[in-house]
Amino acid sequence: MGHWPVASPSMAHAQEPPEAMTVDIRPFDPKDYPAIVRIRNAVDEAHPTTVEERRHADEEYRATKYVRRRYVAVDPETDEVLGESEYFHLAWSFDPDRYGVWGAVHPAAQGRGLGALLFDGLEEELLARGARQLRAWGIQESWPASVAFLRRRGFHEKMRSWESRLDIRTFDMARFAHRRDPPPGIALTTLADEMREDPKAVEKLYELDCLASLDEPHVDPFTRGSLEMYRNHALERPGALPEAVQLAKDGDAYVGVSGLGRAEALPDVLYTGFTGVHPRYRHRGIAYALKLRAVEYGMRHGYREIRTFNSSLNAPMLGINVGLGFVKRPAWIIFGKDSFEGSR
Repeated sequence: MGHWPVASPSMAHAQEPPEAMTVDIRPFDPKDYPAIVRIRNAVDEAHPTTVEERRHADEEYRATKYVRRRYVAVDPETDEVLGESEYFHLAWSFDPDRYGVWGAVHPAAQGRGLGALLFDGLEEELLARGARQLRAWGIQESWPASVAFLRRRGFHEKMRSWESRLDIRTFDMARFAHRRDPPPGIALTTLADEMREDPKAVEKLYELDCLASLDEPHVDPFTRGSLEMYRNHALERPGALPEAVQLAKDGDAYVGVSGLGRAEALPDVLYTGFTGVHPRYRHRGIAYALKLRAVEYGMRHGYREIRTFNSSLNAPMLGINVGLGFVKRPAWIIFGKDSFEGSR
């Protein structure tokens, strides 16, 4: 995600600009995890995170070729962390000179130049590293200050993604009885069940995921992250649910997947990860059957809601979600800056 708030709504029509703040910018320290979680949850209350989730996301980068760096803005008088910024390689669309960027300032400190100060520091370091392209995720269209912040710095919209939500407490499974079964010859199972029988289950799923991702809409060309990174995310991250990763099989071959994971800070909410089908098995109802199995899992285990994100260009998956009753929320915008040479 990426969020660069520079003015709270209450500041939007102020007659006088607020007084600039004096802060220290320093490298992130693990003791700062609670502070950055507090900031992230304050700027985006609808998608709260936890210390464990943020720590694990960082650990996935360790012992890899990918770079990830984070900085924090600290009040020199109180030592309170007021904002953060980071840059990182994109493991699944990797180019050594392309980086994702992220930043956030606590609402109580917004509108006083901290976002600009943090971003300028990132740019200087990225220029020194030879960066040529920047990407910023997680900017909701309903956040005009964040959108304007990036546009002023030369970012342009690259793609939009819909967040959609399904209230499974009122879901009528009987309406979809004709779609629940996969086509003849295809069996439905879960990653947890497969791992009990096949020591290469995760590796096989990784291969399917990479293949099915090739023709998904992307801002930049898809590249394979490492199998170890994939395994770590699928099995070790907080909220991982191998028993909720729905698989379709043709014999021993995996031909479809729709994964679910928990949101630690929202215990009654599930998130759909990747839903994909092997190119030779598409248009046969496999994705629909997998999605219905995922809904059944959520209903059976007492969850309230399933959330998912889909590129606005992915018409087939959007069609399935709309058919199931997912309701669209404001779109998320992916911004990009190409031929990066700094903003100033």
